[in-house]
Amino acid sequence: MCGIIGVIRFDSAPAAPEAYTGLLALQHRGQDSAGIACFDGMRVNLKKGVGLVTQVFTAQNLSLLRGETAIGHTRYCTVGSDPKNDAQPFTVSVPHALAMVHNGNIVNYAGLRKKYERNIESSCDVEIILQVFAESITKHRKLYGNPLTSESVFEALTEVARAVNGAYSSVALIENEGLLAFRDALGIKPLVMGTQKDAKGKVVAVAFASESVSFDAMGFKLERDIKPGEAVIVSPSGKIVSKIFAAEKKCAHCMFEYVYFARPDSVIDGRSVYEARLALGRELGAECAKQGCAFDVVIPVPDTSRAASQALAESLGVQSREGLIKNRYVARTFIMPTQAAREDAVRVNLNVIDSVVAGKNVALVDDSIVRGTTSKKIIALVKRHAKRVHFFSTCPPLVSPCFYGIDFPTKNELIASGKTIEQIMREMGADELTYQTIEGLRKAIDVQGLCAACLTGEYPTRVTDKDMKEFAALRERERRNKTHFSRVKAKIGKDEIYLD
Repeated sequence: MCGIIGVIRFDSAPAAPEAYTGLLALQHRGQDSAGIACFDGMRVNLKKGVGLVTQVFTAQNLSLLRGETAIGHTRYCTVGSDPKNDAQPFTVSVPHALAMVHNGNIVNYAGLRKKYERNIESSCDVEIILQVFAESITKHRKLYGNPLTSESVFEALTEVARAVNGAYSSVALIENEGLLAFRDALGIKPLVMGTQKDAKGKVVAVAFASESVSFDAMGFKLERDIKPGEAVIVSPSGKIVSKIFAAEKKCAHCMFEYVYFARPDSVIDGRSVYEARLALGRELGAECAKQGCAFDVVIPVPDTSRAASQALAESLGVQSREGLIKNRYVARTFIMPTQAAREDAVRVNLNVIDSVVAGKNVALVDDSIVRGTTSKKIIALVKRHAKRVHFFSTCPPLVSPCFYGIDFPTKNELIASGKTIEQIMREMGADELTYQTIEGLRKAIDVQGLCAACLTGEYPTRVTDKDMKEFAALRERERRNKTHFSRVKAKIGKDEIYLD
């Protein structure tokens, strides 16, 4: 799961500053690395590096990213262990100067990597998509000898859809052709389109992003979602051409976007994330009423569960309070690369307001329970003060690995896999535990066609036992490497040093 942005301007203004602003609004989607590529009419200018957007870019290096077309990326690691070498965008120069970013994950990455290993520089799966795309463009040129056209781009994407199994929302810049945005046939990962107009109402720029919140920051208007299986090409002159290059009868939008990943002020596939989280809280309230739950105060685990916690409290007529205060200078613990990093972060990330919870029966609301270790530490923290803790999850039990861009690739790291609610409750140290139901989740999110494979084990694309084993082994190796990189950095004391 990453954040992507693409901007093309028609008024001679540089695109990089707005790509930078858009990435700042998408920082929650990834904190490993960031990058921006621009096309200035002659060549692709690229800057990327390890760290947050504000750490990678300065006023000086942004000024060197010239051109009216730009793409950007902020990365959360799923495939690829080295944040330096795996930072996006990636580029090729043949058959055209191309740069690409993506959000998602490729199920058949291992097999495709063997095919293209001579041409790729990293362990990042967007390079696979870029190679398939560039190879198809080259093949088309050899067969027909024609210059690059929108139709040849759409044909190349048809080849991508045939070869690549998985989730991908992507943005690319193409030499002299402009900006390309495309989304996999199931629409697993979000992708939206926006425009900016001048005082006379003329469109002066078009942008694509993972979330609409980018457009709010950039001063763009949300126009629409890119449809599943759709590609949109925006030329330097402002001409927009779109086509469905890969059609499916169903959609499979990632439910975890609404539960956790997206910002609440975003609108994804026509649904307000904030409203979806309120509805998740109301559904939990209805479930709680059936069970006859009783408690004194409802407290959210900041920040993604705040809306659901409020709605749960309102539905039951119980007071809602901020009982946990978050350290704003600690990164999101779920997207940290190692378990040790996640546990270290919890110790400095949250603190209890004693007057809110002391001696009370507390309803503690979180967005989800993945590995359980973070939840266990939060429960222990609150129970030092509270009388009892009833833990609520706005997401149903996660029992199956994700192969589409969320970092839980094996069953054995999911606390709910193979355990009863009672067993999970005891392991986490809660006095009571209530999960959202799958029916409640679907009703609350209210988007046609959800991917809930991590809840049901029913994957929207073909996932074989071989795929599962290869992906689990790959992620285990990469996590070991990531831990090694972290230890080397800590020992040397210089963040810019990485080992091959």
